[in-house]
Amino acid sequence: MSNYDQNNGFDNSQFDASMSASGVENVTKKGKGKKAAMIGGISAAVVVGGGAAAYAFSDTVKNQVKLRLSKPEKYYAWVTEKNSSTLGEMLSENYKKRLDNMKKGQEVDLSVYYEANDNVKDLIIDEIFGGRSGDKETDQIIDVIENIDKLSLSASLSAKKGNMKTNVGLDVNDDRIVSFDVAGNTDEMSYFFRVPELKEQWLGVDASDIGEEAGMSEIVEAYKEILKDPGSFLSPEDLETEVNRYAGVWTNYVDEVKLEKSEEIDICDITVNYTVATVELNDKDMDKLELEFLKELKNDKVIKKIVTDKLDVMDEDDFEEQIQDEIDSVKEDLEDDDYDKDTIVTIDTYIDATGTIRGFNFESDGNSVFMALGKDGDNIRGEIKATDEDGEVPFSVKLNAEENGKKYSGDITFAYESYSYRDDESTTKEAVLNFDDFEVVDEDKGYVNCDVSINIPDLDPIDISLNSDGKKQDINYTIRLNGKDYGKIGVTYGIKYGVDVDLPDKSSACMIDKDQMEDFDIDSYITSDEISKFVEDKLLQIGFDKDMSESAAESVKEGFDERAEGGSLFDDDDDWDYDDDDDWDYDDDDDIIGGSDNSGFKYEFNRDDFNYDDYKKYYTEEEFEEMLDEMEEYYEEMNKKAS
Repeated sequence: MSNYDQNNGFDNSQFDASMSASGVENVTKKGKGKKAAMIGGISAAVVVGGGAAAYAFSDTVKNQVKLRLSKPEKYYAWVTEKNSSTLGEMLSENYKKRLDNMKKGQEVDLSVYYEANDNVKDLIIDEIFGGRSGDKETDQIIDVIENIDKLSLSASLSAKKGNMKTNVGLDVNDDRIVSFDVAGNTDEMSYFFRVPELKEQWLGVDASDIGEEAGMSEIVEAYKEILKDPGSFLSPEDLETEVNRYAGVWTNYVDEVKLEKSEEIDICDITVNYTVATVELNDKDMDKLELEFLKELKNDKVIKKIVTDKLDVMDEDDFEEQIQDEIDSVKEDLEDDDYDKDTIVTIDTYIDATGTIRGFNFESDGNSVFMALGKDGDNIRGEIKATDEDGEVPFSVKLNAEENGKKYSGDITFAYESYSYRDDESTTKEAVLNFDDFEVVDEDKGYVNCDVSINIPDLDPIDISLNSDGKKQDINYTIRLNGKDYGKIGVTYGIKYGVDVDLPDKSSACMIDKDQMEDFDIDSYITSDEISKFVEDKLLQIGFDKDMSESAAESVKEGFDERAEGGSLFDDDDDWDYDDDDDWDYDDDDDIIGGSDNSGFKYEFNRDDFNYDDYKKYYTEEEFEEMLDEMEEYYEEMNKKAS
C-alpha cells in the first residue's frame, strides 16, 4: 500500500524562522536607528503580507486554518458551503455556455454507420439465398449486396431561437440515396416536410391554433418560450442560487458533527489520509430536516415563478397552500414526538487537504455505500462499493488510472453478484473496461481520444476506438463473434456554433389545411410519374439494372394511380391482408382460413410442400417423416373441429 498524506503539497515555508529579518544586519550605531527600524518594519510587513496572501490564495492553508481553529460544526459548514459554491459556479458557467450557443445557433451532425466485410456478406447471401442460383433477379440482388461496403443513417439538426431544421438520410458507400427533411417555426407553430430527392417543394402544416382548440394554450406558449429562450425560465444566476440555497439548508441544520482530522482511507490499492466528518441522523432528525427544506421551498421565488408564472401549473396561493399543508403535517408529527431515538443513517464525508470533498460513506441498518476518489503521485483511484449487513459486497466499481501529462490509462472494474439457479449458488463476476491514452480534445463539445476494450464474462472482447480531429467525434466498434470479424459499426457526431436556420416560405410550399387532412388530394402535390422516376433512379443508383428498376417503378406507379382513383394501394376489401377477398388470409378466395369449399373452415395440408433437403440439418429422414405424419393428423383434427 502506498500512502498519500493530506499534508502533501502543504508548504510550511511561510512560517519558517528563516523568513524573518535574518537577512538584515543588526546595526546599533548612533544615527542609523531610523534606517534599521524602517528595514525591520518593511520586513515585518513582507512576512505578515505574505502570510495573508498565502491564506487568501491557498486552499490548503485556508483549510488547515479552518480545521485547526473552528469547531467541528463550523468547519463542516464551511467545507459544505465551499464545495456547493464551487459546484454552483461550475453548473452555472456550463449552463451559460449552452444558452449562449443556443442563441448563436447550433448544428449537430450525427451518423450511425456499418462497414460490411466479406464475412458478413457471405453469411447474408448463404442464409437468405443459399448462394447464387442462376436466377437473374436473385443474382442481381446478390451483386448489390456484394457491392455495398458501407451503410449510413445520417441526421443533421440545426436550431436557433425557436427555429429548427432536421435532415435524416440513408447513405450507401457514402452516397446519399434518400433523405427526409423537417423544418419548423415553434413561435408560429408552422411545420414543413419533404423528401428532397423526390420533390424539392415543401409540404406545410399551420398548427398555430391547435393549443387553443385543445384547451392547452398556456402549456403551448410555455413550450414555445422554452425553445425560444430557455434562459427566461431559469437563468444561470438562478441555477447557482438554487444549488447554494438547498446546500445551505443542510449546513444550517446540522448542529452536531464528529471530526477525525486525519484518518486512513483505503481506495483500491492506495491509502490516503482524509479528514472525516461524521453526521448521524435519527427518525426525528429526518423530519426536522424535511421541515427546513419545505420552509425554504415555500419561500423560493425562483421555483415559485417557474411553477406559477412560466408553466402556469397553479397560482401562487395554491403553490403556497400545498407546501403549507406538508409543513403542517410534518409539524404535527414533530409535536407528537413519537420517534425512535436510534440512528437510522450515518453519513461520513471525506475531505482532502484543500477542503475539497472527495467522497462519502452512507450507512443504514448495517448496509453501506462507499464512494471515494484519491490520488497518490500519478496514480488515480476511485471506488464505489455496496456492502450488505452480512459484510458481503454485491456490487462494486473500481477505477485504476495512471496520469501521464494530459492523458490517462487504466481500467474500470465492475464486480457484481451472479446467481446460478442450476448450481443454487452465487458467484462474483467481473466486467472490465480497459482504456488507453484517454485525452480530452474539446471539453465543451465532448470530443475525446481513447482506445477502449470491454471484457465481459462469456463474451468476446469488445474493442471500441474513440477518435477526434477537433472537428468531430468518431466512435467505432468491430463486431467479433467466436473469434470472427463481421464488420464495423460506428457513430460520428460533430457540433457547430453560430449557424443560421432558414425556413421554407409558406407562399412557395404546398400548405395542407389541418382541418381537411383526410380530404387532402396527394395529386395536388406529386404525380405518379414523379414517384415512378424517383423509384427507378434510386434503384439504378443502388446498383440494379435498367429492366429491374423500370419494372419495380412501374409497379409502384400502378399502385399509386389506383390509390389516387380512390382505391387502395394493396387490395379492394375491408380486411387487413393484402388480397382482394373479404377474409383475413393471404389468398384470393373467400374462405376464412384457407381452402375453397363453402364451409370456409377447411385446413389444407400437402406433404409435397415439404422437402427433406430443407430439414436434413435438423432431422433424420425417419424423424422428418414422423413430423409430417403428426402435422397431417393435426390438420385433420382441426378440420373436424372447424366443421
